[in-house]
Amino acid sequence: MTQQPTSETVSPFLVLGQADECGRPIVETARDLHDLIVTFSPKGHYSVRTLEDECGPAVHCAFENKADADRLALSVGAIEIARYQGYRSERAFYLSEAATREIRRTLASRRR
Repeated sequence: MTQQPTSETVSPFLVLGQADECGRPIVETARDLHDLIVTFSPKGHYSVRTLEDECGPAVHCAFENKADADRLALSVGAIEIARYQGYRSERAFYLSEAATREIRRTLASRRR
């Protein structure tokens, strides 16, 4: 699932949600994250995609604008990591059941 694709030359800011095999369906979680990003009214281009990496299923949210990435990272409690080359900053959080419930709660409150 992708929205407003980022250019590979932009060197985007990454916020990564890491799941495990027992977690919620990753595509559903990616949709929730996309919907959360939309509520922030991002100022730049962004991309939300699912993939399988060495640690299992993940959702990569890449942003052209650092402030947009900061808003998502703050709302999901992402911490700094250094795992992928080519990103200007990388933050990650674990897509636990509690995290996905909180994302849905935040979405519900922003939609009112």
